[in-house]
Amino acid sequence: MSSASAPTDIIIGAENTDIVDVSGNVLVTLTYSEDGDAAVAAAVGILGEPTEVRHQDRTNHYPEVDGTSWGGFDIVVNRYPAEALLTGEARFYQPAFSVQATAATTDADVAVTAVDLTRVGDDFDLAAEGQPANRVHTDDAFGIRSVAIDLPTSFSGIIDDAGIEMTYGAIANAVPDSSTVTQIVAPAYLFSLS
Repeated sequence: MSSASAPTDIIIGAENTDIVDVSGNVLVTLTYSEDGDAAVAAAVGILGEPTEVRHQDRTNHYPEVDGTSWGGFDIVVNRYPAEALLTGEARFYQPAFSVQATAATTDADVAVTAVDLTRVGDDFDLAAEGQPANRVHTDDAFGIRSVAIDLPTSFSGIIDDAGIEMTYGAIANAVPDSSTVTQIVAPAYLFSLS
């Protein structure tokens, strides 16, 4: 791979993640509603072999998943069950995969940034500053603070498995007793927007 087409940035948005080169050229767009296995294959083609691959079985609340990590950036492919919801309602949105940033750069020194330029390690209060109150949420049970840093434009809400309309987007989280962004996840939902 020539240096002109080498990845330099991973940019996480509400509906997709772009991997770009130093000139800002998009090398690949990973759209969450499209095939998760194809997204992993495309990312491997650009980012190289992953540093970790893991599997998690289905639970009552979450589908079976396969995670692929490049150290600081993960793609998590959702393996939804084939059966319909107990309510008989169709799901409006089932992302084929999600992404998460757990560091400001991957192990191969590719920067990981949200579309609003928020990065893991940034001050959480600065990321939340100026946001409407319903875009900032504190989970009372676990103490995790979250802020919606990018919201979708092509759909307004999603029906979750409980039948509740939820708004999914790019969400920055801070763990309890931390003043910094510790994770950026997309698409993820923010309870204060439901």
